Amino acid sequence: MKKLIIILLVFLVGCDLFTNRDPEKPDSARSNYLPATTPDILFSNLKNSLQEKVLENYMSSFVDPSFISIPFIFIPTSEAIVKFPALNGWNLDSERQYFNNLINSTKQNTPIILDLQNEIKNTYADSAIFQYDYILTLSPIDENIPTIYKGNVKFSVFLDSRNQWVIGKWEDIKIGTDPTWSELKGAMY
Repeated sequence: MKKLIIILLVFLVGCDLFTNRDPEKPDSARSNYLPATTPDILFSNLKNSLQEKVLENYMSSFVDPSFISIPFIFIPTSEAIVKFPALNGWNLDSERQYFNNLINSTKQNTPIILDLQNEIKNTYADSAIFQYDYILTLSPIDENIPTIYKGNVKFSVFLDSRNQWVIGKWEDIKIGTDPTWSELKGAMY
């Protein structure tokens, strides 16, 4: 019995079992991403993924063939297709490459700001159409790239098998003389 007590005392004194340890640093940056159980959360996630420049969160805003059989469709402005023919066959891989290039082409500690205004929506049981005027503001490293993009966007969103809302169709519409989001995508692709 004495040996057991001595072994136990040596063990407790010899290890740091009851001392505080330094907190570990997180593996990745904090994020405001939430499961998109409503369209409002979906668009909040889209804005936050741009602001935080988190590729995975950005891509989570779009249809995933593992959870829904609807293909992703992007319809750019006609002006942008003329300048950037690669926009013609745009798909999720193109979207991923564009956003990754966008992250790398903007100033590191400056967020990308998406302002969605003048919402028009038509909602159904498992889908909805949202239309907004948008202003996209960024701080590019290259001074030849515009900092503001404006237009009108129409998103068709769907409820997938996880009961999360995702973007299946994105149509960009030019409404003025400012460059559009389509032109940014084409330039960053």
